[in-house]
Amino acid sequence: MIIARTLLLLCLTLTAAHAAAAWQPAEGPLMTRFAADVSPENVHREYPRPQMTRPAWTNLNGLWDYAVRPKTETRPEEFDGEILVPFPIESALSGVMKKVGEDNCLWYRRTFELPAGDRPGRLLLHFGAVDWDATVWVNGTKVGSHRGGYDAFSFDVTDALKPTPTQEIVVRVWDPTDAGFGARGKQVAKPRGIWYTSVTGIWQTVWLEPVPAVAIRDLKLVPDVDRSLLKLKVAVRGPADGCRVRAIAFDGDRIVGEATGPVAGWIELPVASPILWSPDSPLLYNLRVFLEHDNKPVDRVTSYFGMRKISMGRDVNGVLRLFLNNKPLFQLGPLDQGWWPDGLYTAPSDEALRYDLEVTKKLGFNMVRKHVKVEPARWYHACDRLGLLVWQDMPNGDGHAPWPRHGTEIERTAESVEQFERGLKALIDGHSNHPCIVVWVPFNEGWGQFDTQRILDWVKQYDPTRLVDAPSGGNDFLAGDIYDLHAYPGPAGPPALDDRAGVLGEFGGLGLPLKGHLWQQDKNWGYRGYKTRKELNDAYVALIEQLRPLVQSRVAGAIYTQTTDVESEINGFMTYDRRVVKLDVDRVAAAHRTLFEPVAKLDDARMARVYTVAWWRFENGTPGKPVPHDRENRAAAAAVDVSGHNNHLFAHALKNAPLHGSDVPGPTLLQTGAANRGSLDDSATPDGPATRDLYTDPGRSQARVTLNTYQFGQWTVEASFKLAELGHDHGLLGKDGKPTDGPEAPLQLSVRAADNRITIAAVDGKRICRTVANRDPVRLDRWYHVAAVCDGKTLRLLVDAGDGRGYQLQGETPFAGPLVNTIGTWTVGRGFHANKIAHDARAIIDEIRISSKALPEDRLLFAEHKEQEK
Repeated sequence: MIIARTLLLLCLTLTAAHAAAAWQPAEGPLMTRFAADVSPENVHREYPRPQMTRPAWTNLNGLWDYAVRPKTETRPEEFDGEILVPFPIESALSGVMKKVGEDNCLWYRRTFELPAGDRPGRLLLHFGAVDWDATVWVNGTKVGSHRGGYDAFSFDVTDALKPTPTQEIVVRVWDPTDAGFGARGKQVAKPRGIWYTSVTGIWQTVWLEPVPAVAIRDLKLVPDVDRSLLKLKVAVRGPADGCRVRAIAFDGDRIVGEATGPVAGWIELPVASPILWSPDSPLLYNLRVFLEHDNKPVDRVTSYFGMRKISMGRDVNGVLRLFLNNKPLFQLGPLDQGWWPDGLYTAPSDEALRYDLEVTKKLGFNMVRKHVKVEPARWYHACDRLGLLVWQDMPNGDGHAPWPRHGTEIERTAESVEQFERGLKALIDGHSNHPCIVVWVPFNEGWGQFDTQRILDWVKQYDPTRLVDAPSGGNDFLAGDIYDLHAYPGPAGPPALDDRAGVLGEFGGLGLPLKGHLWQQDKNWGYRGYKTRKELNDAYVALIEQLRPLVQSRVAGAIYTQTTDVESEINGFMTYDRRVVKLDVDRVAAAHRTLFEPVAKLDDARMARVYTVAWWRFENGTPGKPVPHDRENRAAAAAVDVSGHNNHLFAHALKNAPLHGSDVPGPTLLQTGAANRGSLDDSATPDGPATRDLYTDPGRSQARVTLNTYQFGQWTVEASFKLAELGHDHGLLGKDGKPTDGPEAPLQLSVRAADNRITIAAVDGKRICRTVANRDPVRLDRWYHVAAVCDGKTLRLLVDAGDGRGYQLQGETPFAGPLVNTIGTWTVGRGFHANKIAHDARAIIDEIRISSKALPEDRLLFAEHKEQEK
């Protein structure tokens, strides 16, 4: 059977009806150096499915007939010309470079020949990817349809074949691009800014494969590093009764493991003394898989696998990190969009596809984030061989959620939901065997983001062997394994969390336009612009130097924007035509090496900032003078956020501005040893109905982690104060908003008038207001240190009353889940009640810190940390 099948494929000959010698690319605005080598005879001739290979196959890339017709019309009688497959019709290398649009369909036609007579087995027609809605006919018989522009699909065309040699394939494609709900990535009908040219039709290899009547359909490979084995599952097409699977693993020619087992069941294949796959040692084991019946081979495929494990663990400071093979590994890579000026979605050649990755590796990156695009299988094969980790995005579709607004998402139609879920499952199913892929990224920046918690949970359940990035830079729902911040140009680091690793999912975007290498001659842009390569390299190395302390502190991974220029974006480390590497390879690689150094033990001062979202120390200013209050001056912050997240406080006007103070609870912070010289004097009685207070304004302060919309799963709020009078409701710190039908704000720290007791009131995830008060009334002229601590289950209030006993637990109450998610201003010096500003502080306030974790008592600002006592 195998010999007959091989002879069948050897006899398959493609028709010579196309005049290949006459083909030329269209005249595009920019071409890569690889384009000169492209021809109909050699276009993408490589085997397209390297993780499940058979010796017999036929490549159908080359010249096809094409036609563009209104979508209401049926198959055209005449075609418009020839197109070079697999390049999308909008590309120069297609030879056409024509737009199709949502009102038209793109038609393809070609023929191939088979020998007449007996044709054993089945014949499969494979498409690597077709964007977007494809219907396929063979010899006038519809063999199937497929929706989705990024996943491979195939049809068994055996029953549609004619007994005569010549066979015909016709494909119709409709692609609404951004007028539809389907996944599209960066494609739009009208390119602009970060949105690029639309891509329509066949853009990956088309090929034929003969298989036996009972054949291996798919492999599922799962390495288990901890047990030194490979878990293997084989799916079969056709009746498999009585069949079994035999698998043999090789290191070169040496057998390292062998196992047998049933079809469709998990088989455990031990690997003797496994060498683990990593960026420094990307060893791949070869695998032969046999389908046998009565101990005789029915089908055979070859594959490969890498022994590697991706997980999370804690560093020497207790901060969550990304682990590879049970060891911490900082992951650094570029945002890789995979666009080409001459082929758009399709690289000119396999050499070109590898080139980007080879340059990435030379620059000292160990990871690539594949951004809202899915590449051909050979791209991931190259990453497997080179040792490049991959964070894989699901391409976006449908609408966009307001962004950045944590806890906010869109609603999709049932049809849109079904299409997204089908595409996401196909992405995982089609690529899960690649050891390079370590993180799935279902959403980016709110693009198409919906049912976030459910989708992230499903991905984690469906593929528990990889990590799941919560919306990359998007609207957080306290889900997934990773909290992902975007900051341009940055760098910035999200506060550490107790249950998720923090990463800088996008930063940089440093732009350098190089004449002669531009898609368009003007209106190019980057997040920062430079005029020379030296300026660019100096700026890049400076970013890496600024990133290093964030990595030592809490950042587990970082992704620089981007690999290449793309259309009007000129912020790549290579030009769009790949002719110039803008970065100094040796200098940049040396800078990158500093980021991979082991994390050191942090001192108390640096540890105090690891989980901090905002921290106002009130240190700057002249005592007795009003805090800055000029609304026209963007930089006039009344109190600087020293956390590094830029959640600065502002005063509305002079009449609302408290004074700089010099009365402090102590000359140093016990936790860090830092000097404490200033405070916020909000002790005066306000003049009239106005309050004297400060507020956050993320737009004005250019906040990196926006406190107003931040999602708190766990949290600690600390403040120190001394009242100037009693008998009033004193609002010290809070967040504006009305999350319930009652008068409660999302969070308020205050002293209530009825009994002069410190009170924390916060609304939980069930929108129930939970309140805890201290046991004793406060006294005048005494400093109090207050900490409200919530772990998502219990809200506790701790108070240091200045009596030498330190922080004392005053009470606690159940707290259901996260702090209620609302978009609202945080304020210092007043309260918020019944949807109105209220309750002026009438106090001196100092050292307000808001953290992303339920801090232990010995990590509070005015507690002596145990390590300091040694």
